[in-house]
Amino acid sequence: MISGTDPPVSTGESQSPGGPARRVQATERIAERVALGNALEERTNDVVRWCQLEFVKHSGTTFDEVAAQDARWETTSLAVHSIAQWLTSGVSADHLDREQIASLGRVAVQQRGARMLSARVGEQPEVESGSRPSPHIDTHFQLSVALITRLNLWWSEATRTVLAEEAARLEISTATLDEACDMVMKSCRSSLVRMAKQFDAEFESLYERMSHLARYDALTGLVNRATLVEWLERANARLARHPGGLVVAFMDVDNFKDVNDAYGHAWGDEVLVELASRLVTQMRPEDVVARFGGDEFVAIFADLTDPLDAAPRMVERLQSIVTEPVRVNGEDLHMTISIGIAVVQGPGCYTDEVLAQADTAMYSVKKTGSNKIVIVESGSPDRSVAPRSVGSTLRRSNQGSDSSA
Repeated sequence: MISGTDPPVSTGESQSPGGPARRVQATERIAERVALGNALEERTNDVVRWCQLEFVKHSGTTFDEVAAQDARWETTSLAVHSIAQWLTSGVSADHLDREQIASLGRVAVQQRGARMLSARVGEQPEVESGSRPSPHIDTHFQLSVALITRLNLWWSEATRTVLAEEAARLEISTATLDEACDMVMKSCRSSLVRMAKQFDAEFESLYERMSHLARYDALTGLVNRATLVEWLERANARLARHPGGLVVAFMDVDNFKDVNDAYGHAWGDEVLVELASRLVTQMRPEDVVARFGGDEFVAIFADLTDPLDAAPRMVERLQSIVTEPVRVNGEDLHMTISIGIAVVQGPGCYTDEVLAQADTAMYSVKKTGSNKIVIVESGSPDRSVAPRSVGSTLRRSNQGSDSSA
């Protein structure tokens, strides 16, 4: 919709040497250009309506739904204005205007990304934090490469039709009309190229974001459940080649619902982010920690020579994340966690079984009143370690009152 070249300010006749008749002709051509540009500017709405009606035919939406997208049609209006400005002043649109006119390529990918993100969020289980993203999806004005191309062509056709009508009404010469229509077609081609480049650049960025989202938790930045399972499978496979074992810790934040109920989901999100950050500081390069969903985290300590002996030390490291209160909006919240530890010694354990055993151990803590740790050796549940306390109950420091479950 916007030219990628800077046309001459005046016609060739005005730049060529000649007598008075040639100068008069050049003056008339300039006057024609100004008159045609002003007439086109006044009929901007006609061009926009033409494009809207064509959009309705090809998109399956109603005219009211399409016309309501004011921001989208401002781009079309700007394209018309750019041609009118070139006719009246000989000045092409600047770089910012060109980028704005071509921005539909970026919008198309953003809409696609919002739909993809919405679909991924819909697949995730409900979480207590209330932090799942909820992008605004405009279901009535979805753009595609095909529609973007058509929209440019509709704009070109509508603009040239209006120019022809106004040229006939104002008795504008064929040369001036042809010059204006040629600029419209050049603008259309240039705009399509810019839109395609924006579409490609935005799509590449979208791919990177979606790839990251597929492997990491959007709130805390920790790896997600799927990535953790892959990591644990590889760690288990290494045990067949190298002696040693693993410690798998399943953690649940105690009374987390109380935080959301008392202070709101935004506070709950900040608590999760802070605890996740503290967990990361306790991990070695060979370890991993994930947000497993809601207020649950899983940490895996790998490449341990004697994992059963190392488990208590791992517990102390995990325990340290709740020794200091979590400060949110100037308030200190004292949190506790319940932890189930599954110790893996040697090969032969299945990933699902190890996670299930750690999960079961954690829920056994919950049944005894939470705020404790249970350690079990994977494959030998009789060697479980009795639950023990790891911290205090949730409270606000400035109130000094408990609100345990």
